[in-house]
Amino acid sequence: MRNCLFVVLLAGLISACTSSGKPDNIVVTFDVKNPTATEVVLVYHRTINSVPLNEQGYGADTISGVNALYANLFYGQNERKIYLEKGDRVHITFDGNDYVGTFKFEGEKAPVIDYLNTVTLTSLSDETYALPLNEYMQKVEQKEQEAYKLLNVRGLDDIGNFNKMEAARIHYSYGTGVVMYPMGHIMMTQDSTYRPDEAYYDTLRKYMVEDEDWLDMDEYRDFVVELSHILDTPNREVTDYYPKTVAQMRYIADNFKNERVKEVLLNSLAAEYVERFGIKNITDLENIYHTYVKDTVLLADYQDKYEKWNLSSPGKPSPDFQAVDINGKSYSLADFKGKYLYIDLWATWCGPCQRELPFLKKLESKFEGKNITFLSLSIDHDKAKWEAKVKSGDLSGVQLLIGRGSSFQRAYNIEGIPRFLLLDKEGKIINNDMLRPSSDDTERILNTLEGI
Repeated sequence: MRNCLFVVLLAGLISACTSSGKPDNIVVTFDVKNPTATEVVLVYHRTINSVPLNEQGYGADTISGVNALYANLFYGQNERKIYLEKGDRVHITFDGNDYVGTFKFEGEKAPVIDYLNTVTLTSLSDETYALPLNEYMQKVEQKEQEAYKLLNVRGLDDIGNFNKMEAARIHYSYGTGVVMYPMGHIMMTQDSTYRPDEAYYDTLRKYMVEDEDWLDMDEYRDFVVELSHILDTPNREVTDYYPKTVAQMRYIADNFKNERVKEVLLNSLAAEYVERFGIKNITDLENIYHTYVKDTVLLADYQDKYEKWNLSSPGKPSPDFQAVDINGKSYSLADFKGKYLYIDLWATWCGPCQRELPFLKKLESKFEGKNITFLSLSIDHDKAKWEAKVKSGDLSGVQLLIGRGSSFQRAYNIEGIPRFLLLDKEGKIINNDMLRPSSDDTERILNTLEGI
């Protein structure tokens, strides 16, 4: 009965995916006997995708937007390698007490999965780096041929596009050693004067192939992206991450002919940079990216990573702050919920800030008794000067000291003051660069707020 119910569930899932007009999606279902964990984890393209299992050990995942996929499938600390292509409908079973020993992949690619989990590419020894380049390349070619032979013996030619993909994976996996050859040669020969000649760069140029079928393979993408740095003679010595990324993007934009390959590689570079380092001061990166990348799926991928860093976009909950009043009492954003919040970031040493103070005071008086709080957050480093200004009587509203370089200031990417922010009654951002009090439109905008 248990198996019959799952067959019905699986059939319904596959039918739903097909009827939804997306037959190219990959659908993977899981049936885990004696489950010892609550999820299986698919790792691919630097993406970690957790697939929950119910109490009976059933789970399912749908993957879209890829033509072919090498992935690592984890259950607990144990791992199996799998390969999937668009349109695949795959069923995976195993016993939770013996994941590796009972792992079973049901589908036409079962022989491929067996190959991936029983054949491992072996690397060249470090000593081979001491060889002259032509002899080193002979060793690389020998390794590749040995790997191709093991692949061909399996007879996987008719299983999707796997043979072409795997041959390329072998080629670019061993090609990584060619990229490392100059460094490896110096280390193994202790010849610090060695510099690669043009023959070395000619060897690398043979790897620069634009093939759309290989774009879903990490080995190909990573290799070609790095090659775009090595072959870019004027920028070859650039090592800082951001200028190197921008140089690679420019090289790809200027030299690649296949538009699909160009878009995917540019997206890979830009999305990885934003995911790791954020969105501050990336104008050159964005200019190149949005000039050449038009694919909506790629744009959505990039935007998703961008928005995770864009903490201050309208509609999002405002980043929090910690600030103190003149008596040393601590406040955070939560203390001001329930009313609209007009925030002024300023400092006593800031001339433009001082010029806004009379306008701010006048604005506050017009909204006295209404459902809005006027909050001034000083970024002064000199607390005594701030305290003196507060005691002078020149200020109104709520006066707090947040200090210089706060996480709040960084989250809003505020480099110049005064800066005004407008939050709703729940602390969500209405405007992250609100008009100044001196603007004729500020009063009008505040009066349009619902329930003000």
